[in-house]
Amino acid sequence: MTTRIINTIEDASIEFVGANKVKRALPTRNLKQVDPFVFIDHMVPTTVPAGASIRIPPHPHAGFEVVSYIIDGEFFHRDSKGHDQVAHSGDINWMTSGSGIIHSEGPTAQFLEKGGNLELMQVWINLPSDKKRLDPSFRNYPSATLPIAENETSRVKVLIGEYEGKASPVTTHTSMYYYHINVKAGNTFTLPVKDGYSAGLYVMEGKVKILADEIKAGQIVQFAPEGTQVVFKALEDVTLIAFGGEPINEKVVSYGPFVMNSFPEIQEAIANFEAGKMGELTY
Repeated sequence: MTTRIINTIEDASIEFVGANKVKRALPTRNLKQVDPFVFIDHMVPTTVPAGASIRIPPHPHAGFEVVSYIIDGEFFHRDSKGHDQVAHSGDINWMTSGSGIIHSEGPTAQFLEKGGNLELMQVWINLPSDKKRLDPSFRNYPSATLPIAENETSRVKVLIGEYEGKASPVTTHTSMYYYHINVKAGNTFTLPVKDGYSAGLYVMEGKVKILADEIKAGQIVQFAPEGTQVVFKALEDVTLIAFGGEPINEKVVSYGPFVMNSFPEIQEAIANFEAGKMGELTY
């Protein structure tokens, strides 16, 4: 087994999605993607006051997959294809935007009436060029269907892919992995990764040491593609996501809610949205 070295360490930026404050781990100024992952927003643990107005109104997407992992609380998804789904703590809402779709999302009316705790991770996963015009679709994966590998020092929830023989039910268009990992302070964790696959970590809470570097909460690491394992030591109790996969290795052109391979394709997506070809959604 060959341990990977670090290529890049970046700080997440603070952004607002509507009224929602998030840490944006991808893209950064110097790190545009961990192919095929092109976007990561972490809505950090938040206490939402009763009566808050933080729903995200209808907006389009095309050319990629929108994956919302609800860590705490509840979040609805509604789209122009007629899907209407509430995800609860531990669930995944998965939308393949493909040729184009409009959706809205946010805490439910019942949640906002009372207020409560909310934390989630939203990632955008690129689609290869021959999949970008797929018919849009939506799936929900309840938390109980997502396997967990656990021992005395660590816990791994398998969101995408397989770990220690436990396979996620999530199906993808290219091979990848996405894990929610907790490791107790003082312990070393080794994650097998296929040679040539991309590999990244985003630290949500705590601090880890990777070779000579200390990585703190709110930082993302991209590893070199050579090697068959990622190794880190938890300097504190740590919560992080590990992600990566088989690179698509195609040009990425993104503009707002669209991820394509060329600017003419972006223009086409905008024109399709403006012409109503992605459907309609009032809220």
